[in-house]
Amino acid sequence: MLIQGLPTIDLVTGSVLAAGPAVATFHRHHLRTKKRLAELEMSRTRLADDNARLSHAVSHDFLTGLMNRQGLFDHLDTLLRDEDRLNKVAVLFLDIDRFKGVNDSLGHAAGDHLLQTIAERLRDQLPEDCRVGRLGGDEFVVVMSDASHLDPVIELASVIAQKLDEPIELNGRPVRISTSIGVAIGPEGDDSARDMIAFANAALHRAKHAGRNRVEIFTPLIRTEMQTRATEEDSLRRSIEAGDVVPFFQPEYDATTGSLIGAEILARWLRNDGTITSASVMLALADDASTLDRLTAVVMKQAAPIINRLTSMGLPSGFRFRVNLPHVCTPSAWRAGYMGSYFDGINLPQITIDVREAAVTMDLDTSIEVLADLRARGARICLEVDAVEGTSLQVLRSLPLDEIRVDRTHVDSLATGEHDRSLVRTMVNVAMDMGLTVSADGVESGAQADALLALGCSRHQGHIYSPAVTAWAIEDLVVAHSVDATVDQLLS
Repeated sequence: MLIQGLPTIDLVTGSVLAAGPAVATFHRHHLRTKKRLAELEMSRTRLADDNARLSHAVSHDFLTGLMNRQGLFDHLDTLLRDEDRLNKVAVLFLDIDRFKGVNDSLGHAAGDHLLQTIAERLRDQLPEDCRVGRLGGDEFVVVMSDASHLDPVIELASVIAQKLDEPIELNGRPVRISTSIGVAIGPEGDDSARDMIAFANAALHRAKHAGRNRVEIFTPLIRTEMQTRATEEDSLRRSIEAGDVVPFFQPEYDATTGSLIGAEILARWLRNDGTITSASVMLALADDASTLDRLTAVVMKQAAPIINRLTSMGLPSGFRFRVNLPHVCTPSAWRAGYMGSYFDGINLPQITIDVREAAVTMDLDTSIEVLADLRARGARICLEVDAVEGTSLQVLRSLPLDEIRVDRTHVDSLATGEHDRSLVRTMVNVAMDMGLTVSADGVESGAQADALLALGCSRHQGHIYSPAVTAWAIEDLVVAHSVDATVDQLLS
């Protein structure tokens, strides 16, 4: 018999056989609650999975699946902070020799496949106590958690180099690569993960400079050199802001007439002891310290009143001041208008702007737009060419150019090297076909000057004509040539 409001229960199974309205309503709510709890559990599982994927994406490289920069630093930091760690840790910094050549000649897809193959070989080759990641580009880092002895570390580096030396098929043909490796073992004292990777990178640079395809170990001597370099970089930064990096001017001549036709603005670092730091040393320091942009801006600000004063005094016919943009310019620098700001307050019709291929290729469209605007305002645009094959021809066709400039690397062996003569001959021919002027930098000997003239390049700059001189000296030189030109005109 059913009693109103109470359910009938199967005594064997415990299931509800019949129930009144209240119990039925309760049962429906119970089922909905169970369903909602199941949905919430599924959502929680999906959220956990999404968080795991996001965490993996944050710490791993999309292309290779290896740890990325953040993942590497986190892993190495964890190892170094482990208070129970008894062993040293080894960091092996790998760089693929001449990877850019493979990327440029075979294409980015082939370059990506090469990086993926390298990552796969590293994963397969490494012992259990090692982790590998990709810092970016063609740079990989291996972290070895047990580096109690040097021999196993060197053996691992050799095995990696041999494995990566095996041919890789790209675009249907076998390609061989070599690898330079820098090794740092530590920590010593309070060395951090960032320190360890920097030490390994310093050793890597040693390997590169020593001829590539080799292994170099970070030593106390390298540590001392790094500390000295860090001190020098800091000194350079302070000198830039203090106005101790100043503009010098190297004259440029028409070698057929002897006429002064321009002067390149060059930065010189005046030290407190009265010496002038080598330009190559200073630029290398500025490059490493990421201060090239700031250095250029400060020097141009100092040069502006000099340029304007000389312009008001009267310059020789066709005379222009030549300004080098930093050899590598980031896309953000182009987009933010930083390149154009170098010329604030300067009469642009008196300026030739030298730019290298590496400065524009990271954002070719924006750099074309900026350079076209500067050209429309009166500046001449010159591409300093260090190659005439591949992408350089693409850049030659794309940029709003007035001139191309033969780089000193070609001029150095021009008188004795047939290969460089052929390259310069090609540059001159390309320039003539495009209606462009040709000039040359780094002319140091009469033989080089004669070879350039024979190839059709008469605009020369170099120590055979004059070293870089102070603002006062260039003013005297400009005035003297202006007077000579006026006298010649009166006498003609």
